[in-house]
This record gives sequence, C-alpha cells and structure tokens, in this order.
Amino acid sequence: MARARAARHGRPWGVMIKVAAAVAIVAVCFFGTTFMSPEDAEAVLNAGSTDPVAYAEGAYDSTIAYVKNNALDLTGLVTDLRTDEEGTSQAKGARDGEAAYTFPATVTGTVEKGGFGQVNMAVDGMPGGVVVSVQTGPALTGTALRDVTGQTTFDMFENQIDYAQVGLSLNEPLKAGVLAENDLASMVGRRVTVVGAFAY
Repeated sequence: MARARAARHGRPWGVMIKVAAAVAIVAVCFFGTTFMSPEDAEAVLNAGSTDPVAYAEGAYDSTIAYVKNNALDLTGLVTDLRTDEEGTSQAKGARDGEAAYTFPATVTGTVEKGGFGQVNMAVDGMPGGVVVSVQTGPALTGTALRDVTGQTTFDMFENQIDYAQVGLSLNEPLKAGVLAENDLASMVGRRVTVVGAFAY
C-alpha cells in the first residue's frame, strides 16, 4: 500500500519536470530567434550581392580621378616605406582587412625594356635594389585599382570570386583606354611620367 501511494505521489513530479523542460526549450527557442519585417528580410537577402562588373563600371572614373588627385611621388614613398613601413603604410596607403597596403603614385623616368607585358623605368634617386616596372598588357594582373581607394571591400560581395572580378573588370577599361593609347613598349629611351597604383 505504501508503495502504491509513493508511486501515485511520484507521477506529478515527473509531469512537472517534463513541462518545465518543455517551457525551458520553448524559452530558449524564443529568445534565440530574431523577428524582422519583410523589408528587413529582403535587405538581408540582398546584402553582399553587389554585381561586380556593374560595380566596376560605375567606380572606374572615380577611381582614376582618385589616383590622379592623390598620387604620391614614388621615390619619396619608397624611401619612407623603407624607413618606417608600418607608419607610412597606415598614413598613406589603403587596404581591406589584412591585405597588402596599396598606394596611388607617380614617377618620372626613362623607359627601358622589361619582361613580357611590362617595361622598366630608370628613375633618378630611387633607392638601390628597387626595380620600377609598369604593366603594358595585353594582360593586366593585380588588384591595385580595386584596392587603392580603400572603399571597395570584400563584404560588399557575395564571395571571393565576385571580389576578384571587380579587380579584373577595373583593369579592362585601363587596358582598352590608357594603355592602348600609350604604347610604352615603343617608348624605350624616352623620358615619361606615369601615374598609377601599386601594392607594396
């Protein structure tokens, strides 16, 4: 008889524990949920999905203007980088996350033959051991135009492929315009001034 009573008294506790556990699970689910309006949900879905080609087309002119208006003397910049790389980079360069710092720069020198797709330049006053090269095409490598302003960041795009595509797309009008109109490879021996961007 005592056992039967104990068993009956024990059932409500089992039910209470199960109910309490269920309430706790519901509470965890409720507090771990973010509620948003349809407009906010649409914004989240569209975040990080900028079209890379359209973005590059819209950003090209302002990027070129930025480079021209902010170009640093390359000889002085390289000297400063050798003296204080981190301080100079932070003060004068731009980068996204932990990528290399990129700088707008200008240099005047004499065009010399270089490797495939580039020419070298003999520049007075350039620190020893530094080779100044300028890409001439037909292929352009690197993402200096994409990175030089510091305004184009990875989180604006859906993935690494789209982010890389911005750099490629910015290089295309440069190749078709400036480089097509100025054949540096045919200017060996001539003194020229170049304005551009490079990653250090």
